[in-house]
Amino acid sequence: MALYLSEITFASSAMATLIQNPQNRAEAIRPMFEAVGGQLHDYYVAVGSNTVYIIGDVPDQASLVAIATAALASGSISSIKSTPIVTAEDAVEMFRKAGSVGYRPPST
Repeated sequence: MALYLSEITFASSAMATLIQNPQNRAEAIRPMFEAVGGQLHDYYVAVGSNTVYIIGDVPDQASLVAIATAALASGSISSIKSTPIVTAEDAVEMFRKAGSVGYRPPST
């Protein structure tokens, strides 16, 4: 599974709806992750903005794109930016591999 951090920006109309009808949106999107064989881990709301941050895993990029496309098509979300992330343990292995690939910086 690939782990992603996604930054989601709600449309202002969606924010107005949430003020009129407060609801836990994590519970609303959890089934989307489960439908593609993934899992929603965390859901955070940025204070004073219309942005939320979620951490979830999905089996592949196509699954992530399917979730994002469905959410964007609703019109309640104006943008989604997703970044692959790794755990601290995986980062150690990543650093080990980085030490063996032989990158050569530009020279003059």
